[in-house]
Amino acid sequence: MRSLTASLSRDEVSRALELPASVVDALLDSGSLLCHVRDGEPRIPLDQLESFFREGLLRVYRAAAGVTADEPVRREAPQSAAEPAAEEPTVAPTPPPVIPIAAPVEPQHTKPDSRLAPRYIPRRHIEGIFNDLKFTIVQMSGTGLRIKSKESMIPGTEAKLSFALLNPPQSFVLRARVVWTSIATHHKGGETFSISGLRVTEHADRLNRAIEILRGTHDLQPERRDLPRIATENAPSGTTDDEIAMVLGAVQKFSGDPLEASRWYARAKFAVSDENVRRDAPPRPRDREEILGIWEFLDRQIEIPKIIAIVAWLKKTRMAQPA
Repeated sequence: MRSLTASLSRDEVSRALELPASVVDALLDSGSLLCHVRDGEPRIPLDQLESFFREGLLRVYRAAAGVTADEPVRREAPQSAAEPAAEEPTVAPTPPPVIPIAAPVEPQHTKPDSRLAPRYIPRRHIEGIFNDLKFTIVQMSGTGLRIKSKESMIPGTEAKLSFALLNPPQSFVLRARVVWTSIATHHKGGETFSISGLRVTEHADRLNRAIEILRGTHDLQPERRDLPRIATENAPSGTTDDEIAMVLGAVQKFSGDPLEASRWYARAKFAVSDENVRRDAPPRPRDREEILGIWEFLDRQIEIPKIIAIVAWLKKTRMAQPA
């Protein structure tokens, strides 16, 4: 028998299990089976198949015993001789003993804030898909992600997650569970969105590889708590430390990567067609280009007047240098 570290192609799995290839594809698409790509061909590890069928047998045994996954199988206590004989109920067969294979599940109310791994904020817009839900990554660590999505997520949901990088082009597929979620509202328009914390349950090495690539291209900045504290005593009123850190990261990114800055400056020119944007933007073309470029880079999360005030303050304190 092959070692469980080996893998099979989709067609090999289909032939070995005598299943249509469409069934194998459905298991991969749903995240019930995970795969990796070798020489452009999806490969399914044998340990994935072993885990999938073993967990399926557990569910079959529990269903046969008439209990739920969390309810132990109950056995009838022996009847006392003094008690009148009652009609003997039909007892479902007791399932054979099994060895637990799943790790203990974390309480769903616990936020992934152990700080066991450094956290980073992407300086580049990174989109992905969790199950069928599209999201944007707002924070990364070696154990999980913090994401932003239009639709809300249900804590405890576990599914396949994928995202892609453009430089160099590469995609990452792993599995994660929603640990917590909260609803937020944009400053303008009242539009709501969800911020959720995901814990990686399988293939965390792929997430760490993505972090290495992004750090190598200077597309990550340390999360605010991991940065040296900025003296904000004289910071613009009405701004938060998080907003200052986000604008600082954008300014440093643009200073250290002129090509990337030019791309966002060009995108900002289209925003000027909005009358409200023109009203808030600086009058000088060069300043307007810089401020609106930062505004677009930060996914319009911070109001334009705040960005103007923070940029002016950063330049005055000489902190707007490449990281």
